[in-house]
Amino acid sequence: MPLIARGLASDRIPPSQLNGERFYSVAAGRFGRKWRPDSSDEDDEDITAPNKDLRFGRFGASSEEESEGDELAARSAIRKKWSSAALRNCDMKKERRALKSYEEENNDHTGSFRELREEIKNREVLGAERRRYESRGESLFTNKRFDECGISLLTVKALTDAGYVQTTVVQETALPMCLEGKDVLVKAKTGTGKSAAFLLPAIESVLNAMKSHTNHRVSPIFSLILCPTRELAIQLTAEANVLLKYHQGIGVQSLIGGTRFKLDQRRLESDPCQILVATPGRLLDHIENKSSFSVRLMGLKLLVLDEADHLLDLGFRTDIEKIVDSLPRQRQTLLFSATIPKEVRRVSQLVLKRDHVFVDTVGLGAVETPTKVEQLYLVMPHELHFHMVYRLLQEHIDREVDYKVIVFCTTAMVTEFMYIMLRDLKLNVREIHSRKPQLYRTRISEEFRDSSRLILVTSDVSTRGVNYPGVTLVIQVGVPSDREHYIHRLGRTGREGKSGKGVLLLAPWEEYFLNEIHDLPVQKSQTPSIDEEMKRKVDGSIKIVDMSIKEAAYHAWLGYYNSIGDVGRDKTMLVDLANRFCKSIGLEKPPALYRKTALKMGLKDVPGIRIRK
Repeated sequence: MPLIARGLASDRIPPSQLNGERFYSVAAGRFGRKWRPDSSDEDDEDITAPNKDLRFGRFGASSEEESEGDELAARSAIRKKWSSAALRNCDMKKERRALKSYEEENNDHTGSFRELREEIKNREVLGAERRRYESRGESLFTNKRFDECGISLLTVKALTDAGYVQTTVVQETALPMCLEGKDVLVKAKTGTGKSAAFLLPAIESVLNAMKSHTNHRVSPIFSLILCPTRELAIQLTAEANVLLKYHQGIGVQSLIGGTRFKLDQRRLESDPCQILVATPGRLLDHIENKSSFSVRLMGLKLLVLDEADHLLDLGFRTDIEKIVDSLPRQRQTLLFSATIPKEVRRVSQLVLKRDHVFVDTVGLGAVETPTKVEQLYLVMPHELHFHMVYRLLQEHIDREVDYKVIVFCTTAMVTEFMYIMLRDLKLNVREIHSRKPQLYRTRISEEFRDSSRLILVTSDVSTRGVNYPGVTLVIQVGVPSDREHYIHRLGRTGREGKSGKGVLLLAPWEEYFLNEIHDLPVQKSQTPSIDEEMKRKVDGSIKIVDMSIKEAAYHAWLGYYNSIGDVGRDKTMLVDLANRFCKSIGLEKPPALYRKTALKMGLKDVPGIRIRK
C-alpha cells in the first residue's frame, strides 16, 4: 500500500525481535557463547574465567601429581562457582517488584521499554512498507517527490525514514489543491494512498495555525477527521503518529465508541490534541455533553470525511449534519470516497463550498476491483453453505503455505455461529464483529494483521479501511447488501499489487446479485465435492453451538434479508427461506419473534412466523 499502510503493525514486539542484543539473559552469557553466537570477548570481561585445569572427576582424570586434597578443593570451588546462590547474582531480576494494577500498567508511559516498543513498531511498519515499495514495479507511484510538495521538512524526514520519496497518483493529484486550502471531493480506489492524501494537509493546517500565535482560551483542535469505523479511526491515529515523528508538541487523539467517556475526557484534557480522529456517534456525544469541547472545535481549520460513502451507508448523515452545525463555517473541508452515489453528492453540497474541486482518480465506469484478484462464484443450496466454507478453507490451506483468509458473513450473529463451528473443526480462526467489545476487536485486528496461517471470520466492520497485508483468500458467504460492499470486501485481498482470490458463495435464489456485478470479471467456479465424512464432521460441529447463538443467528439472518429489497418484498418466500436456514444451523423449529419486532418487519401474519406469547 502506498505511503502509510492502512492499519499500522501492532505495537507488540514480534518474535523476530526477541533474539537481538536487547533481549538476552545476562545469565545466559555467563554459561558460554553458544547462548549468543554474536557475542564478543568483551562480553565476559567482568566474569572470572574458570581454571582450565579444574575438571569434574567423571569427565576427566586428575594429574597423578595432584594431591587428593587439591582435587577435593577444586571440586568444591566448582560447586560453589556454579551454585544457585552464585548464579542468583547473574539473574536480571535481582529485586522482585510489585505487580502493577491494570490501570497503572495501561497508564505507565515512562521508561525505556515503551520507547523501545515504539521504535520497534515504527521500524517494523515502515520497513515493511519500504520492502513492499521496493518490490512493486507498478504505476501506483509517480515521479513527483514529497520534498517537492511544499510540506514540512520534518514530515518529509519521517517519510524518508520509511523509504518513501515519491507520491502516488492520488497524492500527486489531490495534494496541491488540498494544500492550497481548497475544498476537495476525491474519488479514489482503496489501497492508493488516500489516508496520506488528507493526513499531510491535516498536519500542515496545524503547523500554519500554530504559526499565527493566536491566543486561545482553551487549546483548539485544528484538524478533525471523521471515519465510519473504530478500527479505521485507530489505524488513522497510528498513521498520523508516524508522520508526526519529528513534530514536537503536536498530538493526535482518537474518539471511538466502546471506551469510557470520562477517560476520553481526561485524555483529551491532559494530552496534546491538535488533530482528532473520531467516529461520528462518539464525537457527537462529546459535543453535546461537554461545553468546553465545543469551544475547542471553534478553532477548527480542516474537516475531513474519510470513506464518506460508508459513513452514509451506516446511517451517520444526521450525526454529520449536527457535527457540521457545531463547526466554524470558515474552514477547509476534504471529502474522500471510493464511490460517489447520490447520497455522497447530497452531503458534499452540505459540507463543501460551491467552488470545490472534484478529483477523480478512478475514472467513469472504471473497474474498481484489484486487477490481480481471481473472482469466482459458487451457487449451491443454503443448507450446504457451512459445509462448503469448510471445504474451501481446507483446500486453500493445503495449497497455500502462508495462507491468510477472511470469511465475510451477513450479520454479527451469523459470524459468531460460523466462528464457533470452524473453531470446533480445529481451524486456526478468529472473529470480529460489532457485538464484540472494542478492546477485543482491536487486539484481534492487530493479531490478524501481524500473522499468517490464520482465518478471520467477520461481518462488514472489516469491509472498508482496514488493511490486512498478505490476505490470500476472501470468502463472501451470502449475498452482499450491494455492489459496493462486494467490491470493498474483495478489496481486502490483492492489495499492494499482490495477487489474491475471492469466492462469492450464493444460494440459487441469490443469483440475482450476479446482474449487479456483471461487468466485473467474475467467473463461475466448479463446485468442489463434499463427501459424507466431511458432512458428518461439519454437522457434528454445528450441533455443539449453543442454542441461544443459533436463535440469535436466525433472528439476525431474517432481519438482514428482510432489509434487502430483492428478497424482502415477498414475505412468504422470505419466511420459507428463513425456516430452511433455521434447519441448516441445527434448529428443529424457528424461534419465535416478539410481536413488536414482527410488526416492524411486516411479518406478523405471514405463515411460518411464530410470535411470542
